[in-house]
Amino acid sequence: MRRKSLGTCVLLLGLLLGTASRASADTISLTTVSVTNFQIVPSSGTVVLLPSQIGSATVASGAAVNSFDEEGGDSSESQTFAQAFTSITFASAGGVSDFATRSLSTSTNVTLPGCGCEAETEGHGVLRLSFMITGGTGPVDVTFSALTQTIQNLVTDEFSTFAVSETRIFLNVIDVATFSFDSRFRIGPNESTVIETQRLISEVVTLQFNQQYSVVISGLAVSRAGSNEIPEPATVVLLVSGLGFMTGFVRKRRLKQ
Repeated sequence: MRRKSLGTCVLLLGLLLGTASRASADTISLTTVSVTNFQIVPSSGTVVLLPSQIGSATVASGAAVNSFDEEGGDSSESQTFAQAFTSITFASAGGVSDFATRSLSTSTNVTLPGCGCEAETEGHGVLRLSFMITGGTGPVDVTFSALTQTIQNLVTDEFSTFAVSETRIFLNVIDVATFSFDSRFRIGPNESTVIETQRLISEVVTLQFNQQYSVVISGLAVSRAGSNEIPEPATVVLLVSGLGFMTGFVRKRRLKQ
């Protein structure tokens, strides 16, 4: 009787372990980028905004792919406001760009629930402006500034293979100067990290009065992750339990003989 009770307990324990492992196993990569309050401030004179000479003033896009051969993509552009979003199994991405508020944001998400699979997502937001500094002659120092925020959240368990988060904020005064602010993190199994940064971008560039210029500021978010399929602990316990019962049966038979 004791042997049967013990076997039953082992079976129940195996089932519980299998259920718990499946419920808690996740591989997560979440990435967000935002740029707000983008300004162009000359040391003297006045900024005059012009129609964009390098394409639409706002652009947004999102793309996602996974190892199930699913692909998703969306993009949008206009002179005032652009928004895009795409979603597939275990992954999504999107972006927003708003000319009126001089802001952009983008986010990506990969969440793998213990499958033997991988996924990658990319979100993008872009602002393009053309302008001129009037009210003087010769050179003038111009400050390009913006508030930026990035959040990179990575979580893995023992069945994960990797999780990656990448951000990039790019400021390009066309044919004059380029500035880039990048961040990349990668973790392996059984790790987690959350990185949140806030930064005031402030870059001074010398330009010329009464000359037309164009500037592009963009935000890029990338999430990637991979996971192995979760093994079934209950199956192992069932096998061991079965062997235990068979051993007991053979021993009992030998004693009868």
